[in-house]
Amino acid sequence: MGLFAAKSAVLVAARLGLGNAATRLLLHMALECWDEDTPDGRPARRYFGGREMSAVALGFTAPENGGPAAHQAVKRAVRELVKKGAIVRVRAGGRGLPAEYELLVSSSKPSAARAAVDNPVVLQFPARGQGVIERTPQGVAHRTP
Repeated sequence: MGLFAAKSAVLVAARLGLGNAATRLLLHMALECWDEDTPDGRPARRYFGGREMSAVALGFTAPENGGPAAHQAVKRAVRELVKKGAIVRVRAGGRGLPAEYELLVSSSKPSAARAAVDNPVVLQFPARGQGVIERTPQGVAHRTP
């Protein structure tokens, strides 16, 4: 499903300064969408989940996920996502069809070579005695290197 879209959604949420509910919903949408167009014609980065499914992503469980509080929470989160440019409404829901949203996140798989160069993982450890509190566990003799 949307592994690469979900990774991108985390960064998009941080860059746009999304609130907690909007971030949770965007991440849920990204996990439910496809990263690439499918052979049977389903487009990439499209979310078709209904209101109840979206409400579960916001922490509402059945049967509350179909109630008015859940409906309002989903509407607020969707409104924030649209306003901040994280998603675009492709189709309004109604007549038995859920709303459809396009996620404005990247879902392309990075090449292994590019990922190693563009996203190096650097672990920084402070030098001994610079903000590090060294404690010896009880019952263990302290050895100096």
